[in-house]
Amino acid sequence: MNPAQVIADTLHRHLQERTELVVFGAAALLLDHRFAERMVGRLTHDIDIIVPETRELQVNTDRQFWHALEVTNRELERKKLYITHIFPENEVTLTPEWKQHTVALLNPQWPKLNLIRPHVLDLIVSKMGRGDVEDQADVRSMLRLHRDVEGQTITAAEVAAAAQRARVPEVYRELFPRASAQIIAAVREAEITIRSGPRMGL
Repeated sequence: MNPAQVIADTLHRHLQERTELVVFGAAALLLDHRFAERMVGRLTHDIDIIVPETRELQVNTDRQFWHALEVTNRELERKKLYITHIFPENEVTLTPEWKQHTVALLNPQWPKLNLIRPHVLDLIVSKMGRGDVEDQADVRSMLRLHRDVEGQTITAAEVAAAAQRARVPEVYRELFPRASAQIIAAVREAEITIRSGPRMGL
């Protein structure tokens, strides 16, 4: 199992009830079996979670979830794996329609875990909070994986349009124009690479 799967497997073991979680960041694709097999060597130390606005109260009062989370983090502490980044929907940069395009991450080994991830386009938009070098590299990797797995290409024009309609948290608004421009530039660069033919590496 990759690190994200280890975390999810441990959490599942400690859950008492079926629990829905929206995951994003690197773990979102590491928990998607179609992508995970192409991400050998990609590491993460955590699973990032989005709490949809309509489920905030339910999640906040779900004692069995918070207990399972606490036990999971304690059990995995020596491996330096954890779940600590749990964001309300309004603290993540996403398109307004992101919930209409989520992807179910089905795993029969985890019947108590109902995992969902945003579409790759929204995973890219979520990188526009900072848009740093690591984020840009992640975006290039996501584009390549999406093309290889889904047989579809996300264009710079699509990403730019998504950035225009994105809901940007207050904490990122000052950085967003520069960060989004850097992410769009990374997508445009990936487009050029695709048109130029295959290359070794990322």
